[in-house]
Amino acid sequence: MPSKEEVLLLEICECGAKNVAQAIEIFQNTSLPFKKSKKLVTECNKNCCRGALEKLNDMVTFGRFDYDEIAHLIHLRHDRMARLLEGLKSDD
Repeated sequence: MPSKEEVLLLEICECGAKNVAQAIEIFQNTSLPFKKSKKLVTECNKNCCRGALEKLNDMVTFGRFDYDEIAHLIHLRHDRMARLLEGLKSDD
């Protein structure tokens, strides 16, 4: 499993180019509801990283962070994207 420092440096959303540490800081420093604070992180309306961001927001709210779970959710999203790209390439 990656270390806490490695997880904090992982990019949580490609759209906003924010890492986990930046997302935590944004969630900690806003009183906006999740939907609006998510836009501060992602800078878009897409749902590509919603699962990881929802879990991270919950962790900020409750003050307990599970960095392994965050890394797992980010890697799951990357795996899904890689499979989708492979599927598109094999259709050619």
